[in-house]
Amino acid sequence: MKTRTAALLMAAACLLHAWAALRWFASPLYSSSTLRFAQAVPPPESQDNPCLVEEFINAPSEGHSVHAASLCELSGGRLAAAWYGGSREGGRDVSVYFAEKSPGNDGRWAAPRPVVNAASASRELDRYVKKVGNPVIFSEPGDQVWLLFVTVSVGGWSGSSLNLKTSKDSGKTWSESRRLTLSPFFNVSELVRNRPVPLEGGILAVPVYHEFLGRFPEVLWLAPASSARGHTYRKSRMAGGRRYIQPSIVPLGPNRAVAFYRNMSEDRTVVMATSNDSGLSWSPPRPTPLPNPNSGLQAILLPSQRVLIAFNDSRRERDNLTLAISEDGGASWKRIAVMENTPGAEFSYPYMIRDGKGWTHLVYTWHRKRIKHVAFNDSWIEAHAGGAIP
Repeated sequence: MKTRTAALLMAAACLLHAWAALRWFASPLYSSSTLRFAQAVPPPESQDNPCLVEEFINAPSEGHSVHAASLCELSGGRLAAAWYGGSREGGRDVSVYFAEKSPGNDGRWAAPRPVVNAASASRELDRYVKKVGNPVIFSEPGDQVWLLFVTVSVGGWSGSSLNLKTSKDSGKTWSESRRLTLSPFFNVSELVRNRPVPLEGGILAVPVYHEFLGRFPEVLWLAPASSARGHTYRKSRMAGGRRYIQPSIVPLGPNRAVAFYRNMSEDRTVVMATSNDSGLSWSPPRPTPLPNPNSGLQAILLPSQRVLIAFNDSRRERDNLTLAISEDGGASWKRIAVMENTPGAEFSYPYMIRDGKGWTHLVYTWHRKRIKHVAFNDSWIEAHAGGAIP
């Protein structure tokens, strides 16, 4: 009798959660008639000579591994970066680190400082946390900064949850961690990697992905408290495939977008999909000519309306990092620069943004020892696009 009662209670709880989820996703808050990608105002056209600046954000440390950097622009032209580091990926001693760079190409990166680790996340979330990982940092106008990051309580990354910390003073101090409820069933297997995409009204489309009992890309619709809609969030699945994760979304217009996926299948190619309703629905994935060794990538839109992608130009290895440009929304590509190429090394998880002055900033994992930052202007892109490498 007790077993039957327990089963009935469990079924009732599941139905209750399912009903809540149906109401949640059926909310009219997000629809194709209300969502439009924010259109960036391009900076004045620059006549500067081609320029590229390279630097490391962190100093090397014996026995310390770093990975999964992200980047955002703060007020006054400053930059901020976040990544995780510890004895190894998934180690219990891993922390999420934050560093700030003063304005200009001659500005310096301040010493990194930890923002959250397994112990502090456990206290703030009031639940056991075994490890932390994959931070994505982004900013609002003013000094508001957001930090999404992953925690795992049981198992591996497929058992992860997404969490949020905020700062009102450009990262000097941070709120306590808040766990986002993105699934009515156990709320696990949600991860984040790539750059959020702004929409009108202050909404953000955050590319996320799922890894438990199947791998697939998703969109987290996040409305910060300062937006017209208040602090709310929803999640929707991107159509097609169970081997595609870590989407990189590139708006091509007010409602059009293209997404590029990391491919975990044996096809070993970058996969793409398109949307005509601001990311609410997506076409079935299709392969591109670019290889993918089951590794992260990042793409952005240039003022010329071409797409720039940073990726590992190999089907098996992460020992090079290449830039390519597409003039047709991702169907065909022209390689323009090899940023790194050392056999047996690792250069991975590129992350790109455009700043207010029209420079492109790229950060990535360098040998798992350091986070490298590369900045280049549009003249540098055009010079390399005019002399494409084989």
